[in-house]
Amino acid sequence: MSNYQLDKIIGQKASFHRLNDNLFGIIVFHLYNWSTKLVIQIELPIKSPIETLNLSIMKNTQKLMKSKTVLRLLTVPILALAFNCAENDLSDENLLVSPNVTISSTNAQTIQAENFDGMKGIKTESTSDSGGGSNVGWIDSGDYLEYALTVPASGSYKFEFRVASKSNASKFDFYQGNTKLSNVNKTATGGYQTWITTSKTVNLSAGTSTLKLLATGGGWNINWIKITPVSVSQATESDNLALGKTAEQSSNYSSNSGLAGLAIDGNTSGVWNQGSVTHTSNSASPWWQVRLGNDYTIGDIVIWNRTDCCSSRLSNFDVFVYNDAGTEVYKKTITSTPSPSTIVSTGGVTGSRVRIKLKGTNALSLAEVQVFSGESDGGGGTTNPPTGNASIPSDLMSNCNQWKITYPDGEEDKTLCGEDNNEYFFVNSAKNGMVFRAPIRSNNGTTPNSDYVRSELRERTEDGKSDIYWTTDGTHVVYVKQAITHLPIEKNHLVATQIHGDKAAGIDDAMVLRLEGSKLFLSFNGNKLRSDVTVKSNYSLGTVHEVIFEVKNGKHYCYYSENGDLRSKYLNGTASSYLVKDGSNSVLMDIDYDQSYFKIGNYTQSNAEEEGSSTGNSNNYGEVVVYDFFVDHD
Repeated sequence: MSNYQLDKIIGQKASFHRLNDNLFGIIVFHLYNWSTKLVIQIELPIKSPIETLNLSIMKNTQKLMKSKTVLRLLTVPILALAFNCAENDLSDENLLVSPNVTISSTNAQTIQAENFDGMKGIKTESTSDSGGGSNVGWIDSGDYLEYALTVPASGSYKFEFRVASKSNASKFDFYQGNTKLSNVNKTATGGYQTWITTSKTVNLSAGTSTLKLLATGGGWNINWIKITPVSVSQATESDNLALGKTAEQSSNYSSNSGLAGLAIDGNTSGVWNQGSVTHTSNSASPWWQVRLGNDYTIGDIVIWNRTDCCSSRLSNFDVFVYNDAGTEVYKKTITSTPSPSTIVSTGGVTGSRVRIKLKGTNALSLAEVQVFSGESDGGGGTTNPPTGNASIPSDLMSNCNQWKITYPDGEEDKTLCGEDNNEYFFVNSAKNGMVFRAPIRSNNGTTPNSDYVRSELRERTEDGKSDIYWTTDGTHVVYVKQAITHLPIEKNHLVATQIHGDKAAGIDDAMVLRLEGSKLFLSFNGNKLRSDVTVKSNYSLGTVHEVIFEVKNGKHYCYYSENGDLRSKYLNGTASSYLVKDGSNSVLMDIDYDQSYFKIGNYTQSNAEEEGSSTGNSNNYGEVVVYDFFVDHD
C-alpha cells in the first residue's frame, strides 16, 4: 500500500464519548501533503464488521459535518471519528492514506485493491499472495469498490485483476463513471488465498473519473488491479483519407449546427459545445457518409462518439463501404457503444464511400470518422495475411458479444470481449489471426453428444444474451478466412466451420468442412444426409483459404478459394466461379430444418482413446487459425 507519512497523532488515545448509545473515539492528526486529494482509511478491530472510513481532505472552513460513520472537520488538521470502538483500539498504525491514481499512457499502473476511495460491504485482510500487504474480501453481490482515476489519453487499456475464491466464481462488472466497460467471470481457484490473474481489454476515455467494480456474485477476494496501455492514439492524420472530403447525412438537426462535415474536420472532441459533433434529426435509420472521391484500398475506419451526453445513441449500427461503381464491398454491424471510439478493420477492401447507419429510430451523432488507407492481403494460398496489431482474440472480432467458445477441457466461456489469451484460444505471433488449439490429453473434457475435443466458437444473438437458432427459411451466410495448421498424430481428422442443425430430427452436423489427412471435403452429417463432396484432395497444412456456407430457403451452397478475393467477390456478386459443385450442380443439398446455428474454429475429431500412447504428447493437437469471419442472416 502507498502510504503518506503522518506528521504525528495529536491525541493517541483521544477522548471518548457516547452518541446514540455508541462509544466513539476521536483522533486528530496532521499530514505533510494535504493539498492533494487523499483518502484516509481507518481499520479498527471492533466487534461488529470492520468499517473503513473515507475522508476527503478540504480546507478554508470550520464547519463540522456529521454522518453515520464519519465526522469531517473541513480544515487541516483532520479530525476522524470512529464508532463502536474500545479505548485501546486506536493507534496510528490503523491510519492509511491513499492518493488518487493516474494511469500512465506508456507504462503499467497497479492499484492495490484496499486503496479504494469508496466501497460498500467489504472488509480487508492480510494476504499471502506474493508481495504481501492486504486484499479485499467478504464480498457479496451488490458490494462495490471505487477508485479515483485519471486517464491521460483515450484509447485501449488492458485491465488485469488478481482474484481468488474457494468455490464461487469471481464475478463483477467494472465501469468508468456510468459507462460499463466489461465484466469478469473467473472460475473458482480452490481457496481464498489461491490467486490467479485474469484480464480484459477495454477502451477508456481521457479525463478524471471513477473506476467502479460492482460485484455480481459473492464469495471472492481481490488483491490488485493492473492497468496497461495497449493502443493509445494509434492512428495518424497523414493517411486519413476522409479528412476534408465530402460528407453527407440523412438530415440536419439545424441549419447551422451538427452538420455532416464536422465528422471529417480532424477534431475528435465529442463535446457538443465545442462545435465538432454531427447531429441528425430523430428519425428512422439515420445515416452519415463520406465520399473519398476515388477508389482507395481501405484499412481501418475509426469512429468517434459524442461524449458529453447521449453516447448510447451510437449503438447497433452498420458500417458500409461502397466502391466507385456503387457496389457494397464491405459491411459490419457494431452492437456496442464506442467509448469514445471503435476501430473497424475492413481487411483492405477497395472503396470510395463509407457510410454509417443506425438500425433503429434515433438521432445519429458522430465526433469524427477517420478512414485510413491499408493493404489487401493480395491472395495466394500459401501467402499469409499481412501482419496485424491485435493483442487478444476479441480485437479480431467485429462483435465479441455474438459468440461463445467451448474449450478442450469442456468449459464454456460466454464473455469473450476483452478476454485474455489462453492456451486454447490466442492471437498468433503475426497478430493477425485467432488460434484455436485443441491438445489431446487424458483429462480432456467433452461436450454433450460428442466424445471429441474442440476450441470452437458458437454463434449467439447479436446482443449476446442467448444462443441463436434459425430455420433454413431466408438467407443465412457464414464467411471464414482460415488455415488448418496442425492435426492429431494418430487420427488426423479435423472440422473447421460448420452448420449445426436439429439433432432431434436427425440433422446434427448438417454441412461441415472436414480435413482427413490431406483430403479436404464437405460432409453432411457423416453421409446421413448425402454423400461427401471433395473440395481439394491435396490440401497442405497452413494453406490460407476462404470458405462461405450459404443457405437460401433450404438450398445449401459452398464457396471456396485460395486466391484471397472471395469475400470481396461474394459481396460484389461475382463469386460464382468459386462455387463448390457436385458435378454441374451448385446446390449441394436442398433440405429444410430448424434449430440451426453456425460454428467457427476447431472441432478436432479425436480424443485420448483414439490417440492411445500419443495422448499427452506436446505435439499432439488440432489447430486452426482464423483471420477473418462474419455471419449474416436475412
